[in-house]
Amino acid sequence: MNLKKYIKAFPVALILAVLAGCKPTEANYRAAYLAAKEKTEAESPVEATIYERIRKEAVNSGLIYGNDTIPMMTMPVKCTPGLSDPSMVNRYSVAVARFKQIFNARSMAERLRVQGYENATVVENGEPLYYVIASTYASADSAVVGFGKLVSDDNVKCRPPYPCILKAAIYPLAE
Repeated sequence: MNLKKYIKAFPVALILAVLAGCKPTEANYRAAYLAAKEKTEAESPVEATIYERIRKEAVNSGLIYGNDTIPMMTMPVKCTPGLSDPSMVNRYSVAVARFKQIFNARSMAERLRVQGYENATVVENGEPLYYVIASTYASADSAVVGFGKLVSDDNVKCRPPYPCILKAAIYPLAE
């Protein structure tokens, strides 16, 4: 009789043991995620060597002008063939947007020209990301004045972190 009780209790105990032991924890998920992330980064040397270097070269800072701090990015940029001329782009520019696709940048530059920004152009970095420039200036002081005009213009809509001043790290720009 005792043996029949053990035979009935054994499957129940086995099921309870299996259910109690199969609970994944947050620590297990975290360890698996970190292992997968390290493996992905190790297998992708192109991303780490080329694009990451370009992103690290861009310095986000603020240009202090009087009591104001104007957002400014310093990075190596070059003129976009067919859209900008190195003789027309100065060291300081007022950037209004950044795009991954050249046709989007071209379209926005054309809209800016229609709205009265005759010198609107496009420059690119090495990634390439395309920056739409509303106006360009030789000095930081005149760039701050141009930045103020653009901010007060209700016709130009920008998404944060734009507008900002884009300072070319290498000047004059290459074509």
